[in-house]
Amino acid sequence: MVSNLIKHSGRIFICMCLLLSCGEGHKTSKDIQIVWATDYTEDGLDFLCNKDTIYIYPNNIPVLKESMRFYALSDQEFSLAKDILNNYFINYSYDIDGNTNEQPFRLRKYFRQYLGYIKKDSLYVHVNLYTHFPTIPDPECLCTIVPSQRIFIYEGNGGRNYGTIVINMRKKKVEYLKLSDTDSNYTIGHYTEKELKVLFPDRLIDQE
Repeated sequence: MVSNLIKHSGRIFICMCLLLSCGEGHKTSKDIQIVWATDYTEDGLDFLCNKDTIYIYPNNIPVLKESMRFYALSDQEFSLAKDILNNYFINYSYDIDGNTNEQPFRLRKYFRQYLGYIKKDSLYVHVNLYTHFPTIPDPECLCTIVPSQRIFIYEGNGGRNYGTIVINMRKKKVEYLKLSDTDSNYTIGHYTEKELKVLFPDRLIDQE
């Protein structure tokens, strides 16, 4: 996987010279393809954001506010955060019926991006949940372009497909859960018109 960041359609991407190895049934084509968490093995759903850089939403809003300081989670802390998140979903029996838009899907249906930070001398983990993301085959570099880990994948009013979790690591508990259509932090990102149509086919989104 090539780690050089490149610009594509106003966003930052990672150029990958091999398809994601944990995907199942993923094929390239000339058009944008959507990768779903359910197409992946369980081991391929968690992404640790562990580099000291600015993590942003697609519209360039920083995830970490001024009162938050980036913290690189250790392997042990990352494992604990995943256990806390998994137990939270199990205890609340999310998506048992699969027929309510006010609750998230079961955890297995989400990709998860973990970002550690310090706030008021306490350690928290921001977990970004999303069910899918776009990939774009690029014949010029014989690679597949996917969103960078510096970009948090979400969509305003995206319902259960996008969510935010905040874990208090000292208390070992989830303190915050919001789905995208109820969270004021979610706004439309700067996706291209083609990407938007593929990502969110049921909604009409005006481009600036």
